[in-house]
Amino acid sequence: MKNYELLKNLPKEGLEPRQFLRHCFGIASLSPPELLEEETDSQYRKKSITVLCAVLGVQRPTVRKWGSDLNFDGIPNYCKFALAYIHAAEIVPKELKSILQGEYSAPKVDAQTFLEKILLYGLTEQQVLQTVSHANFRTTCVKILTQVLHIGTKSVQDWGQDMSFRKMPTIHKHTLGYALAAISKSSKAWNKQAA
Repeated sequence: MKNYELLKNLPKEGLEPRQFLRHCFGIASLSPPELLEEETDSQYRKKSITVLCAVLGVQRPTVRKWGSDLNFDGIPNYCKFALAYIHAAEIVPKELKSILQGEYSAPKVDAQTFLEKILLYGLTEQQVLQTVSHANFRTTCVKILTQVLHIGTKSVQDWGQDMSFRKMPTIHKHTLGYALAAISKSSKAWNKQAA
């Protein structure tokens, strides 16, 4: 359960798409007039949609439904947290070229793998058995997933009765992948443990 503490390293707030994109394109520190010039470039919105589609694993029509401007106000809150995890893991600036060329593959981690890393990694066989047989184990799993994904408890419970949560949508598997990357980036202890 000591790895459970690593969740505290995750960002506490989601990241707005416009801010996320400014970091992706390396323009976040520009002055307001320079930002305006960059963001009004004819290709900027198209590239922005490409980035959001690639990192979140969604289709272009989905992103377009989120809004007609660069704020993408209709984006679900849970996606803002995925963007915060991506930013914390420093993935996009390094991957921008492959994203724009359509070669990027978003990380995907299923619920069971994520929960094993957070709850069971580094435990002895006896400690693992003791942990998974505890009466509150499923409740703990659901709580962790709702906390990391920023979605409702009912949604998580509907994904299945065991630790695999087989019915979890792919978009949330991407978020778990980014969450692990953000934890790894921010936690020296995790890196030493994983080595």
